[in-house]
Amino acid sequence: MKKNIVKIEIFLCLWMILCLSGCGLKANPTPSTSAVPPGQSDKKMAVSINENAIVLTWNFLDPKGEFRYINIERSRLGSAGNTCRDCPRTFERIAQLTVRSDQNEYRFSDSSVEKGNAYSYRLKICSEIGVCRESQIVEIDYK
Repeated sequence: MKKNIVKIEIFLCLWMILCLSGCGLKANPTPSTSAVPPGQSDKKMAVSINENAIVLTWNFLDPKGEFRYINIERSRLGSAGNTCRDCPRTFERIAQLTVRSDQNEYRFSDSSVEKGNAYSYRLKICSEIGVCRESQIVEIDYK
């Protein structure tokens, strides 16, 4: 009888260890985002400095009319030469442009930047229901 109780106790301990050591929740679920599919972006986003602003230019072609707006997001990386490029970034939306079927070249000037800082930018191209696709991230030192 004692042997059966010991076996049951061992089984229950192993079962509890397996249950408690599951993969668990890594992060809150988020809607899937991916790079803009081939054919919808002819060219990568370019970034340059124009007097007192950072200028973003890109081409975007939406032949099916799936997308409605483009969110432009910026993250400040810190002072130029003293940035943490591997640190997690917090992007904030700084502008929103409407996607037009008759336009494939877009341009945005960010004049709310400070000299001596490094910035990174990305685009989120979104459908009417809020499904978004992220572009690549570009970085620039604004000196």
